[in-house]
Amino acid sequence: MTVINRKDVIIQLSNVSKIYRTYSSPRYRLMELLSAERKSYHEEKKALDDVSFTLQKGSRLGIVGENGSGKSTLLKVLSGVLTPSIGTVNVQGRISALLELGAGFHPELSGRENIMQFCMLHGMKHEEIEDALPEIIQFSELRNAIEHPVKTYSSGMAVRLGFACAVYVQPDILIVDEALSVGDAYFQNKCLHKIRSMLDDGVTFIYVTHAADAIRSLCDQGLWMENGQIRMQGTSAAVGAAYQQQIFKRLVKAGFSEKINVTELSTTDSANTLQLPEKTSLIDIARAQAFADRVEPLRTGSGEAVITDIVLYDSEGNATDSVGFREPSVLRVFFTIKNAVSVDTSLNVGLTDYSGRQICHFSSLVRGIDLATLNVGEPYVMDFSYTSSLCPNEYGIIAGISTMTKHPARHGQMLVESVLDYCVGGGRFNVRFPDEICNEDLWGVVALDYSSTLWVAN
Repeated sequence: MTVINRKDVIIQLSNVSKIYRTYSSPRYRLMELLSAERKSYHEEKKALDDVSFTLQKGSRLGIVGENGSGKSTLLKVLSGVLTPSIGTVNVQGRISALLELGAGFHPELSGRENIMQFCMLHGMKHEEIEDALPEIIQFSELRNAIEHPVKTYSSGMAVRLGFACAVYVQPDILIVDEALSVGDAYFQNKCLHKIRSMLDDGVTFIYVTHAADAIRSLCDQGLWMENGQIRMQGTSAAVGAAYQQQIFKRLVKAGFSEKINVTELSTTDSANTLQLPEKTSLIDIARAQAFADRVEPLRTGSGEAVITDIVLYDSEGNATDSVGFREPSVLRVFFTIKNAVSVDTSLNVGLTDYSGRQICHFSSLVRGIDLATLNVGEPYVMDFSYTSSLCPNEYGIIAGISTMTKHPARHGQMLVESVLDYCVGGGRFNVRFPDEICNEDLWGVVALDYSSTLWVAN
């Protein structure tokens, strides 16, 4: 049983419901008004249905759920934009909310004028606004555009301005409704760094997203909304895993996958080899299409062989975007040989840090699997089994198919002769912190096994 210190409670919702009335025709609304509501011509839609939870100061809550599940309505109720139809909402402290693109901005005013208006609406004094203004402009990186009307801004520029304002009004509670997905990769990472610094300072954080890995990396608590109700509440790791598993189940039930038999052509001996529960692989059409859409903008290569999907599996054989520290894992790559390829053609996979820098690498050719031996036109699957020593953090996956040659001077490295396919942004995942207390030093990128020796220096 968890004991809650009421002095530390910053948000408390009790049996909150938000009900909307819908009418099949505008005249029915008028008829209901004229009858003094003695007759009912409306239907009720509950956007929120008896929602209750409590957050303490410094909590980090991630909210997931499908479109229409009530996530955004919940945030608007918390931020005071909407009033609940039933129930009570008690919020202590200054709230800064980034709910929608351009929300709270006047399109005719310049970026600078909107910053000043935003700060005043959040209760900042004139001296505080003067101090914050240069920092907000610098963080947004809008430069000369800060003097232009907001109506001339692109969606990415609006996100930059909105986020810069939201984090520099010194909030006690920061609410973000997945608006960061519109920004470019550089600004997303910049925002994440800023959010983490605010979390370290004790700011309460509420984040709505469709990405389960995001709540696991940024949040310590999770809330799964479904049909306006709380379906699951718990740790971010548990809620994220359950939500991701439900998505995969729905895709399969909806008929977006087809089974093919995968014949094991080659297996390399390794102490890290993890056998998945079965050798029957699911080619998920919806997932493969999402992969293709994701990598298309930066995809390159001559096209004799193409990668069609990448899936990460945990030690229990479940497709996932989150693995435990030093948990055995499998990276499964789906690919097709479209035309005959040259000898010494390799399937390569790299893991990258948040900035896109490659920190480790897998190569089929190094393990004795040459794609030149495969049949043209057949779909193939290659598994890379490993136990990672990566420290808990967010990581990316890149992959490519290339003809390779040995480096003349650096033993253990190969050089790329020609690129058949190269996919940036093939996937993202996070490494979780251990669930139990452990004697580890989890700073940096890689956790090394090391020993320490002490002696007296004479």
